[in-house]
Amino acid sequence: MQKTIVILLMLFSGVVAQAQIQMSNNALVNAEFNTPIFREDFDTASTDWPTLSNFNNLFMVQNGTYYMNRKVKGEPYAILSSKKINASAFQLNVRINPIEIAIDGYVGVLFMLQESSVGGYIFEIGPLSKYRLRQVKNGLYVNITGDSKSNGWVTSEGLVNYNQNNIITIACQDRSYDLMINSKRLLSFNDIEYKEGSFGILIGPETKLSIDNIVVTQTEKSNQAVINNNSIITETSAAVNVEIAKLKATIEKLQNDNDELALVVETMKAKGYTSPDDFESKYVSSVAANNSLKLKYDSLVNEYLFVYGKYDSLKSVQSIPPPADLEIDSLMLELDDLKQKNQELEKENAVLSRKVRKLSAGSSNK
Repeated sequence: MQKTIVILLMLFSGVVAQAQIQMSNNALVNAEFNTPIFREDFDTASTDWPTLSNFNNLFMVQNGTYYMNRKVKGEPYAILSSKKINASAFQLNVRINPIEIAIDGYVGVLFMLQESSVGGYIFEIGPLSKYRLRQVKNGLYVNITGDSKSNGWVTSEGLVNYNQNNIITIACQDRSYDLMINSKRLLSFNDIEYKEGSFGILIGPETKLSIDNIVVTQTEKSNQAVINNNSIITETSAAVNVEIAKLKATIEKLQNDNDELALVVETMKAKGYTSPDDFESKYVSSVAANNSLKLKYDSLVNEYLFVYGKYDSLKSVQSIPPPADLEIDSLMLELDDLKQKNQELEKENAVLSRKVRKLSAGSSNK
């Protein structure tokens, strides 16, 4: 989206009335929409889709998907594009995944929305395979489907694949509308009130959803008519828009550079630098000091690697067992045998010594 307006819909959901719209049991749109005029695939993060992280909302773009988590009760939240679509002929497709919907939550697509929410429509998915269409009139919700008892909700079994992608389609031709979910037409109506309007996404309270893409197409005929009638204006406008975009990008870059330079100047002033020459000399000496430190660091790193390599070498040498020597092994066994015999002889000698002492003692007593 070229520009996104974030609005918090503070509408009175308790107000329920039947809108003055002509409903139809048959499809009203028969045009072929084969010329894309807008597409959003969420391949990259952009300011068009805000990233919010607070107590009420968690919105973010990630891996080609826009995730929305509305945590609070009672109030919905809408993100509305500033791009307007003409009611003469268009088809709006939104691939949306209702991950989690509370009993009073919902997921909605806004279309033909007017400035300051004085008009427009909301096509919504609710829990338990429910849908409804509401009109926004001067800041109030007006139910088009259902009744006051159901608060506009209509049940259609097997309508929505929860926690899976679903295609919501809104087709418009000469201010007649067909509304579909997963290629199943749910309702058609005619309303001549709006010539054009914006579109967007509405997330209800305690609801989680994700959107993979948004595509707006129009008929080839309507596109050709614009080219034929306004070819010079269109080409000139396109060229001007390109130049404006380039200038805006240049201005933005210059502004960022200017901000960075201003910050550098303020920082250097705070450190006592007073003139451009002073700035330059301090910068040069700072770079030289930094390079010197870097050389010392590199030297220490090299020394560490050298010592560490020596340590690994010594550790590997120490871990190698001594080579086997059969003659040494034989001598060691013989030594152990002699030690054992010596211990036995010492024991025998001790026994004999005790006997000698006893005999000597007996002899002296006589």
